[in-house]
Amino acid sequence: MFGIFAAHAAPGAALLFTSGPAAGEAIGTMHGEPLYHASLDPAEYRTLLREHDFAVIDHVVEDPDCGGHTIWLARAEADAV
Repeated sequence: MFGIFAAHAAPGAALLFTSGPAAGEAIGTMHGEPLYHASLDPAEYRTLLREHDFAVIDHVVEDPDCGGHTIWLARAEADAV
């Protein structure tokens, strides 16, 4: 997915996404339907972002100001595109 993001991101573009707080899988429900979710380890996300020329601006694990979600904010490197 990071390769797709990089292919479509203009220099300096922001990338904001959520993940789980650690590597793992979970099945929940959304609108009464099963929903599968998998997350990588935070170090793996950092590596993938760096490999696709994104710089991590902020990363908050289980952010209480965002409903307990783990948030990532990254920016496409200006000279990468």
